[in-house]
Amino acid sequence: MRGELKTYQAKRRFEQTPEPKGAKRAGDGARRFVIQRHAATRLHYDFRIEADRVLKSWAVTKAPSRDPSVKRLAVEVEDHPLDYGGFEGTIPAGNYGAGTVQLWDIGTWEPQEPDLEAAWARGQIKMILHGERLKGKWALIRLKSDRGKPSKRSNWLLLKEKDEYAVAGEGDALAEIDASVTTGRSLAQIAEGDAQWTSSKPTRCKAPPMPAPSKAASKAKRPHAFVPIQLCKAVDHPPSATGWAHEIKFDGYRLQIGVGGGQAVLRTRKGLDWTDRFPELAADAAGWPDAVIDGELCALDKDDMPDFSALQAAISEGDTGRLIYFAFDLLFEGAEDLRKLPLS
Repeated sequence: MRGELKTYQAKRRFEQTPEPKGAKRAGDGARRFVIQRHAATRLHYDFRIEADRVLKSWAVTKAPSRDPSVKRLAVEVEDHPLDYGGFEGTIPAGNYGAGTVQLWDIGTWEPQEPDLEAAWARGQIKMILHGERLKGKWALIRLKSDRGKPSKRSNWLLLKEKDEYAVAGEGDALAEIDASVTTGRSLAQIAEGDAQWTSSKPTRCKAPPMPAPSKAASKAKRPHAFVPIQLCKAVDHPPSATGWAHEIKFDGYRLQIGVGGGQAVLRTRKGLDWTDRFPELAADAAGWPDAVIDGELCALDKDDMPDFSALQAAISEGDTGRLIYFAFDLLFEGAEDLRKLPLS
């Protein structure tokens, strides 16, 4: 199971991607593992364990399941540098693996058997994971049909073994989690934070504040300046008091639309002007009554469910005409500020 990074480095143009170039190096003695949720052409989970001074890596088709009866296909991919274990961000379109990467789980692992080389050769790696979300006994099993082939691109199964951390039955809640274990950001928030690619490297500069509209501008009914929006807040328990409304979680891009004078401006949660990215929505919104609307732009799958990877693909390909905007709050109606009124 000798680790090597030539394949990883050959596939990437590091002047165009924020991924670490890295080098094969010794760790600090702790065997690390990381799972990165990756919205590429298809949403998948990159499972990586530290061995022989690299991260041995598999692309897992769906979220790991804590149900021992559920087996996930895990396709072995090229080794990654140890530095990749801290990578979270967006790989730009046109690059290998283009899409958004979220640190979905991190921790350490230990082999259940002392001879890791023999376990690798046998195609059966039994692990104990000490992660934020995955814990206890897990196994990677190479399919028998691939055991006589070279290790690269061989197919394995990732499965949970029975122990106190196993969760039997359908509907493992882990599959619904869209939040980084390090920053708390959703895939959409990570993508938006890396959206200002002006050269070969991303800039984290904040957009300049939008100027307040002048009286003359108000009379001309131009689109309203950006209005700071209310963001999600993490709490330990859902509120139990009366007066709370429960809303659907949309897996898309948060957009505020300012409409006025037959024009519409689409802005991100940080106030960046994304009007030119979604010309169809901007043209449609220009005909709406003067207002400031808060909502989420989504791509829907065949079951009419939001699909974030499909949204990224549509933007990358310029195929944005079929995206759906879910409007969930009216901040201004004309010049009237509605933000202090009850949501109802």
